[in-house]
Amino acid sequence: MKKRSRKAQLIRKHEFRYYNSLVINRRGQKVKFRHPAYIFLEKGNLFIFVTITHSKTVPNKIVVELRKNPNPSDKRIAYYVADIKEDTKDKFRKRLLNWKIDKFDDEEIQKLYKKR
Repeated sequence: MKKRSRKAQLIRKHEFRYYNSLVINRRGQKVKFRHPAYIFLEKGNLFIFVTITHSKTVPNKIVVELRKNPNPSDKRIAYYVADIKEDTKDKFRKRLLNWKIDKFDDEEIQKLYKKR
């Protein structure tokens, strides 16, 4: 029996969902953090993704401008945080329909993942 390679375990995705995570603020309180996330790979019960934002700066992270905003009804400039994250499927909420990523932006994110 052949062993499955690492690539065979990954399923290619192109979808956007809201990502919920808990962040501890300066006062030590837990705050819910909700941003749209671009999910580009699925691995078993995990989604591999980057978060999308309108902010030019995120503390201690590199932010890259997208060529085209994935949200068709929003004309503002969108950015993605150049930090590949993995989290379980239960942390994600409603799927965002009609959102599409530009082909070149998707290739950049894939290159970032392969470097990691």
